[in-house]
Amino acid sequence: MKALPACITCVSSGFLCNSCQKKLDTGELTEFELDLAKDLLELEETDHENFGFLKDVSFYKAIDYEDVVIFVIGNKDKLRITQELIDWIKNTYKIEKIILIEKTNKPRPVVESLIAPSKVVSLNEIFLATGDIEFKAVLPKSDKNNILFTRMELEDLILELCGKRTRIEYL
Repeated sequence: MKALPACITCVSSGFLCNSCQKKLDTGELTEFELDLAKDLLELEETDHENFGFLKDVSFYKAIDYEDVVIFVIGNKDKLRITQELIDWIKNTYKIEKIILIEKTNKPRPVVESLIAPSKVVSLNEIFLATGDIEFKAVLPKSDKNNILFTRMELEDLILELCGKRTRIEYL
């Protein structure tokens, strides 16, 4: 794999260096991410025929949100990841739904991935008097019941995934 949430040595051995241990202690890294990264490395090495593409994939983060897991992957990695891998992860970790999000600091692709198949009506930049910039995402009110997350959950996830404070409104 091109990138992992921890050092490749730490993931392979199961013993964490000081840097990775600090990430684990502060919550920047989870046991789930370590286990998944180790399993993905093993898949890449042992089943090269079916999962050889993993050598070109980056895996940055996994957010376990009840029955939904959000995977933050590298740019253009959505095209490389097969349904076979998604099914394997679902079966191995007993996950109902997986959302793949490419790593970015832009809120639009993150919002679109989290609410799919719903669409964003508009996304506007708001310049605050403090000099800060926030975003306002307007979503269709008719899709409110189809979106997996509440307004507050969406706002928290967007902040965690791209570092941009985004207000969600339904129109």
